[in-house]
Amino acid sequence: MPGSSLPHDSRVRPFPRVAFVSSHLGRWPHRRTDWFAALSTACNQLLDENSRLLLVAGTTTAPYLTRCGELFGHRVETLDSTGVSRGDRDQLSVFNADVIIALAVGNRSRTRTLIQQVLETPSEGRPPVWFARSTSLVSREITEKWTTLGARPFDPASRRRSDPPIVEATVHLATNRMVKSGDWLVHCTRECDGRWPGQSQDQYLDDLILGRSASDHSVQATLRKILVERRLRAVSRPVRGFPPAVSFSASPLEELVTRRVFRGHRGRWDFEPYGLAISRDWLAARGARPVVYRLPGDLRGDDPFEQPTGSQGRHPMNWTREEEWRHPGDVDLSSLPDSQGLVLVHRHSDLGFVSGISRWPVLVLGHFRQDTSAVQ
Repeated sequence: MPGSSLPHDSRVRPFPRVAFVSSHLGRWPHRRTDWFAALSTACNQLLDENSRLLLVAGTTTAPYLTRCGELFGHRVETLDSTGVSRGDRDQLSVFNADVIIALAVGNRSRTRTLIQQVLETPSEGRPPVWFARSTSLVSREITEKWTTLGARPFDPASRRRSDPPIVEATVHLATNRMVKSGDWLVHCTRECDGRWPGQSQDQYLDDLILGRSASDHSVQATLRKILVERRLRAVSRPVRGFPPAVSFSASPLEELVTRRVFRGHRGRWDFEPYGLAISRDWLAARGARPVVYRLPGDLRGDDPFEQPTGSQGRHPMNWTREEEWRHPGDVDLSSLPDSQGLVLVHRHSDLGFVSGISRWPVLVLGHFRQDTSAVQ
């Protein structure tokens, strides 16, 4: 098979029941290009068509196996996991398999312990075990030990995303005068940890599994998508029963980066320094309004522009410092004049993501300078 890193006679056959096992993938699947490269390589190069992929609900690999079956010509067999604890579900798959394929293995994980137990049984009659030969997926220590016990490594196809080149002539950098001249409201974008709004689940999974460029859901990719579509999509629903809204902040642009706070209980920053700054007057003319902050006991529950003053619990937050505005529904940017919008990026290296597609000046927040020259 073209591009295969596996000799033909090493392919698994004929039509085995295959257990795919893995340690946790994490919250951001699109970051794990190495993991999906291993999954697709195993399905496409290691297994013959019509192999039976064992699917056990609640395991790391379960969300992807049905699409793998469709994409690579395999059958999917679902095992009943009723009464099986989540921690034992990989074991259910392994104990019913003719072939075991480990994609990612943490050094102290259940996956390592499980596969170790299989490899320490007598070699006669035990299923063959394959594992991804990549230090980002399986450590050298595990690789050396498992190889001596008879496990077989396979090489995932190489996948690397490269940042787009910066085309300086197509980037109009904002000046300090532009920043000072506008009464800006800021919308910061986020990394997307699932489907894009309106994207089908099958398309999302196919992008990940096949390593398409569209699988990049980073904050830079989110910003690029906004600029291409000329639209801010309303995704938050601040009050039940009311339509989604787009949120903005009246925080000064000069202070935006310094206002970021890392929320340890959420494992992320409260916002990312990427997005758009839009004229307050332009948004107000289209229905945007400042929220009304109320103490929790004073919330009416029927006002789409109300917001509690803060959160309670172990990690209370003061939301009034966000100076939030809301725009009901999507914001159509196609009519936003060049002089009433700014594109916000964190670093100079981010300019490649917006060069050639931004009709508005670009402000590099991380290099802000207090003068009238280009901010760079």
